[in-house]
Amino acid sequence: MSTNYYPESPKNTPLKLTSLPLSYKFKAFLAILAIILFFLLYIVLVISLGFLVYHAFIYNIEHINTFAILLKVGAIGGSIMLLLFTLKFFLKLKNHKPENRIKLKKETQKKLWNFISKICKETGAPLPKNIFIDPDVNAYVAYSNVWLSLFLPIKKELTIGLGLTSCLNLSEFKAVISHEFGHFAQNSMKIGSYINSANTIIHDMIYSRDKWDDILDQWRSSDLRLSAAAWAITPVIWVIRQVLSLFYQFLNIMYSSLSREMEFNADKVAVSTSGSDAIISALWKLDAGFENWNSTLNNAFLASKKKVFVKNLYIHNNIAIARIKEEQELKLESLPKDERGGKKFFSNSEISKANMYESHPPNDKREENAKVPYVVCIEDKRSPWLLFNEDEGLQEKMTALIHEKYINKKPKMFSEKAIFEKFIIQEQQGKELAEEYLNTFQDRFIFIEEEKELLKKVDSIKNISIKNIVKLKEELVELMKPIKEIDLLLEKAVKISEGTIKESTFKFQEKEFNKKTLQEGFLFLMQEKEKIFNADFKDWDIRFCQTHLAIAKEKSKEDTLLKIYKQHSVISEIYKDIVAVKNTVFNELTELQEKTDLEQHTVTSFGNRVKDMHFKLNDSLNKIDTIDFIPLPNIDDVAEFKEAIIDNGAFDRKEGLIFENGEFNNIVNELEAAVMDCQRVEQKNIASILAFHKDLFTDNHKSEIKIIAN
Repeated sequence: MSTNYYPESPKNTPLKLTSLPLSYKFKAFLAILAIILFFLLYIVLVISLGFLVYHAFIYNIEHINTFAILLKVGAIGGSIMLLLFTLKFFLKLKNHKPENRIKLKKETQKKLWNFISKICKETGAPLPKNIFIDPDVNAYVAYSNVWLSLFLPIKKELTIGLGLTSCLNLSEFKAVISHEFGHFAQNSMKIGSYINSANTIIHDMIYSRDKWDDILDQWRSSDLRLSAAAWAITPVIWVIRQVLSLFYQFLNIMYSSLSREMEFNADKVAVSTSGSDAIISALWKLDAGFENWNSTLNNAFLASKKKVFVKNLYIHNNIAIARIKEEQELKLESLPKDERGGKKFFSNSEISKANMYESHPPNDKREENAKVPYVVCIEDKRSPWLLFNEDEGLQEKMTALIHEKYINKKPKMFSEKAIFEKFIIQEQQGKELAEEYLNTFQDRFIFIEEEKELLKKVDSIKNISIKNIVKLKEELVELMKPIKEIDLLLEKAVKISEGTIKESTFKFQEKEFNKKTLQEGFLFLMQEKEKIFNADFKDWDIRFCQTHLAIAKEKSKEDTLLKIYKQHSVISEIYKDIVAVKNTVFNELTELQEKTDLEQHTVTSFGNRVKDMHFKLNDSLNKIDTIDFIPLPNIDDVAEFKEAIIDNGAFDRKEGLIFENGEFNNIVNELEAAVMDCQRVEQKNIASILAFHKDLFTDNHKSEIKIIAN
């Protein structure tokens, strides 16, 4: 007896549930019109420039002289350059295929293919040419060849993320795949192909700077008699780019409007196969699934710095999902009833955190669309992993691909599951203590005085009790109020930029910012936040450290605490040094890009300076050698500390011209990664400080804290 892996479909589905509304058809018409206008403009432009080249060649010179010959050669060269400008994107045409996928064969994955076949039959969509899996919380359809799809009936391909498979039940999985096959069934998906192709052409002509631009620059820098034609076509190129830029915006406005309708219709297709709740509950779960998977990937990357690798990351992702399962179920039960039917999952216009849905309509709008009308369907709570044969083998193959493509490592030895889980647990250490102090140390450096100054002041502190600690926490609550206010405004600014709230302005310190001045307002808020941190928290930090050092001294533990304080000061110095180099590189690069008369020796000089600054960061990194290192969670010694900041524990000396051999990008990537890694290490040391502070108290003290707090 065979097992049925296909969840039940709704029994009473409205006949015209997936019919295209007039708004969809109208927006599709506008998008098609925009495409036709662009390609007509483009074809006319190419033909006109082709005729210009032809006439430049056949034009007869009546009076042969040096000037006439130079004019003839300039006309030919200039017209050819203009024509090549419109055609150069053809030289870059490639059918890019993602490198993070594994193709599933029909013979070995019959259950999945049968499942997909039934969805195709139910949605009226054609079968995909291929089914792939990738590592992430993801699912999408795409043409097997984007460029050929413009002219030929090319089949589409389906990609399913294994991270998606882990966080949904079978009904939700069916709904998400049905949504994707809703796109399969949409003829308007072809419109997307044409617009993407048009965007590729326009983007290349407007924004790409390549060999064509290098040739034009060299031509303009030659003798004026030879470069006159190059200077003549320069304003023509500028005009073409400006016109195309307007078309670029017009095309994307037309398509974004249609895209919204396409997503709503694809959701209706999902409702027709799985009911109203499945696609929305999937959307609700995907945020947690996305965060869990990203956390698993990040832990894998960090563990790789300690040479800790596992064969199957999905086991650990499933453990992470299991940890939050009870909490997620409680949240689900506590959701209010929806008068339209089922639970009300979304009450505001948030955009899904999952990459696959980040460009989709807001969640509450999708819920409204899926529940009008409300379609009832029995939920199948089984796991989608049932559809995959040899699921552990697939997970191990995908993990190997992650190590190669995401982490850039090829492990030869693998650790036990327990070792990786221990790594994850240690990576979380200190978060609760940080929250106890309102995460005040997350966005700022704690101010720690020099050891002599600290000891001098501690000697004068008398009668320290738990009341002092409680008072410090009460003061911190007041200090953090303006910070919390700014954080809320920063969140609001982000939501305004995403268009997920109705409001379009925010106000701070009598200054109002709208959509046009949003970036200015965001920077203003960040600067004000930094000012408050610098001006208002120093005194609190000093008393915070002094008070705990005084308690440590009473227990003869001051030497250890001073070492942790010293270590934090050194880590902060290293962190600041790396941030300073990164900022210097970016600021000087911006200044160079703003220059109109940039010469090669200036670029070379800047490149050499960047190499020197990057390499000299080793002097900063080696400051850690001057102290007695106190082990941190997942960082046991100085060598591991350095490797936690930069691969192999040192900043390599880069050779050659870094703007020509690609090393500049490598330096920038290393600096950005080092800043993030410094933040991680610095937060670990903060956690160590807070943990040591807490351990200073005896059980009697802890009881006293509870009494005072109550």
